[in-house]
Amino acid sequence: EEIMPVLMDTLISSLASSSSERRQVAGRALGELVRKLGERVLPSIIPILSQGLKDPNASRRQGVCIGLSEVMGSAGKHQLLSFMGELIPTIRTALCDSTQEVRESAGLAFSTLYKSAGLQAIDEIVPTLLRAMEDDETSATALDGLKQILSVRTAAILPHILPKLVQPPLSSFNAHALGALAEVAGPGLSSHIGTILPTLILAMDDEDVDVQSTAKKAAETVVLVIDDEGVETLIPELLRGVNDNQASMRRGSAYLIGFLFKNSKLYLADEAPDMMSILITLLSDTDNATVLAAWEAFSRVVGSVPKEQLPTHIKLVRDAVSTARDKERRRRKGVPVLIPGLCLPKALQPFLPIFQQGLISGSAETKEQAAEGLGELIDVTSEKTLREVVVPITGPLIRILGDRFPWQVKSAILSTLTIIIAKGGLALKPFLPQLQTTFVKCLQDSNRSVRTRAASALGKLSALSTRIDPLVSDLLSMLQSGDDAVKESVLSALKGVVRHAGKSVSSAIRSRGCTLLKDLLQADADDVRTSAAKAIGTLSQYMDETETTDLVQTLLSMSTLPDWCTRHGALLTFSSISRHCPTKLCHSTSFPSIVDLLKDSLKDDKFPVREASTKTLGRLLCYQLQFGGSTLQLVQLLILALRDSSTEVRRRSLSCIKAAAKINHSALATHISILGPAIGDTLKDSSSPVRIAAERCAVHVFQLTKGADYVATAQKHLTNMTGLEVRRLAKLPVESDDSESSDDDRKT
Repeated sequence: EEIMPVLMDTLISSLASSSSERRQVAGRALGELVRKLGERVLPSIIPILSQGLKDPNASRRQGVCIGLSEVMGSAGKHQLLSFMGELIPTIRTALCDSTQEVRESAGLAFSTLYKSAGLQAIDEIVPTLLRAMEDDETSATALDGLKQILSVRTAAILPHILPKLVQPPLSSFNAHALGALAEVAGPGLSSHIGTILPTLILAMDDEDVDVQSTAKKAAETVVLVIDDEGVETLIPELLRGVNDNQASMRRGSAYLIGFLFKNSKLYLADEAPDMMSILITLLSDTDNATVLAAWEAFSRVVGSVPKEQLPTHIKLVRDAVSTARDKERRRRKGVPVLIPGLCLPKALQPFLPIFQQGLISGSAETKEQAAEGLGELIDVTSEKTLREVVVPITGPLIRILGDRFPWQVKSAILSTLTIIIAKGGLALKPFLPQLQTTFVKCLQDSNRSVRTRAASALGKLSALSTRIDPLVSDLLSMLQSGDDAVKESVLSALKGVVRHAGKSVSSAIRSRGCTLLKDLLQADADDVRTSAAKAIGTLSQYMDETETTDLVQTLLSMSTLPDWCTRHGALLTFSSISRHCPTKLCHSTSFPSIVDLLKDSLKDDKFPVREASTKTLGRLLCYQLQFGGSTLQLVQLLILALRDSSTEVRRRSLSCIKAAAKINHSALATHISILGPAIGDTLKDSSSPVRIAAERCAVHVFQLTKGADYVATAQKHLTNMTGLEVRRLAKLPVESDDSESSDDDRKT
């Protein structure tokens, strides 16, 4: 007892020595002392060590902590139990020491203490440190004390610390503490991600700027300390966050995904697909800040994927864009669908490498997928955003079209170029000559899909061109040679060019075109005949009075010729003119002759002629109803068509009457006494498609969805229908035509 204070003083000094050899010798000496004398010396040693913490010399205080570790490591567990009342407060005090080295040694002492005291050590030390963190004067040292014990006993300590630190509202210091502890805990944090991350993400949107900043920094630390195993916990948590109901949670989670993929050293290639998919979907979020965060995160995820792997993600990008488009369509019915995230400046930049890599280095199938996907993407992108990248997109597409690739690839690229033309506008001017030459060449392709899409693209492109005559002249020359399949495509292209740029076609070229087209109205091939009729109808809008009169007379003459194909071609042309400029027929001096022709054509022995006549009558009726012209004879002729032997003609007539009812119901209602019974007969038709068309027609003619009075009026005219049957018709939705639409001709 007499020498113990002197001995301990010497040992403490040696344990605090700068010489590692001296420290080791002192440590062994103290350990031997406790092991051999045990309970005889512990009552003296422990109080001396406790008192040593009051020494003003930091080195000696550090020596005390090292000594405590040696004592606890050498004594038996049962020997220490009676000294816990002194040991725990001593280590607790040391953990809050003002000197870093003392706190570090105290942390190691705590680890040794935990072996003997277990949860008692945690319960009596951690709460005190947490309380000390709330005091401005002691918060820094208390936090470091926690870090020290966490570094040696992560799994045991974290469950006790986190509940206290994550309690809302999160303070700036607690956010800082979480970040600091995360650095120490490292991968040990994995099982607690669900506790810590949501709190930090919500605090990233706090009103207090300091809280925002520290929470963001802490969250960044958390996602970066996770190891490979922890990714399996972290990724699902982030995915839950981007699907959360709160915009701040979605926004913060999206940011952290981007931060993780940009800064992490882990292998995350397997996680990239899910992240890309969810972030694209988030581009149609209702919160603008979330949209921007999602786009930035998507850019970073794509940037982490090796270039050669990008084409493998084309399908998932297409699916995700489709999902985002559908979300936006449901939200904004009746307006063009644009995904908000694709209206941002430079919005397409992270997407382009995916599709361009597929177009440049992919297989034929990948090229097709890339072209189609690019078109789908551009379709939901704003014009302003597209104009930024129209040049780097268009060039490679034109080059691929010129190579020998399967028709599927060419067809997909043509479809995409058509969308680019519609949206890119004048930004495409540098490519006009190349595009025009390429499209004209594709009109002669052996595949119908390629020809059809080239025709559509050429029509839209002509709206941007200033030299239309040479193009129309080339197309007319192509009509004079080539097979029927090519002629049909050229005619379709010609119709598109005239529709988009007809005002720029000179009278000489128009006259030449009309002459050639009239000859094609006699063609044996249905498609050529139909396409020629549509082209003349489109061209007729730009004809002067003399040209129109000559055309009408020619058509009237052709309509009575013995060859049924010629008669059919003439009637189809009248139908097309009545769509594009009915005023030229209705105000013509030949109008009575035209109506007589249509009446006679209803008796033609070929049903396609009768159907074309019916369609023309319907369009003329719609015009007359709109502008107050005479309608009785036209209605009577359509009723005559309702009794035709061909189901196609009967359906066409019903479709025409329905269209007329949509345009001017009240004017058509003046003929209800003759229309009603005729429609009633078709409601009992033996043909199911005719009955369906009749039901749709009756709904509009009798306005059945507008109430009981209209239903009662309908019953008076539909004498062959029971009241129950009429009421069933009244329950049909107004706009759900499964039958052939009366408006289908608008697509031609």
